[in-house]
Amino acid sequence: MQRELEQVDVMIAELRSQAEQIRKEVGNREDGPGDPGDTTLLISSAEEQEALVAVLEDRRGKLRERLGLGAQG
Repeated sequence: MQRELEQVDVMIAELRSQAEQIRKEVGNREDGPGDPGDTTLLISSAEEQEALVAVLEDRRGKLRERLGLGAQG
């Protein structure tokens, strides 16, 4: 379970980073807002990654509880 917890922590960090990069890309376009379809796709992608983070954070909390570490980490 400890190894799974470590893997979940790594996945959370990666997904958060990816979502942040996507949002920066949307907000920092030098060529203007770009194609609305592309922008919508990028925002949806960031939102999907953030939803996955929430699922993984729940899993992390359950793993921490099973390991006797408490839900917060």
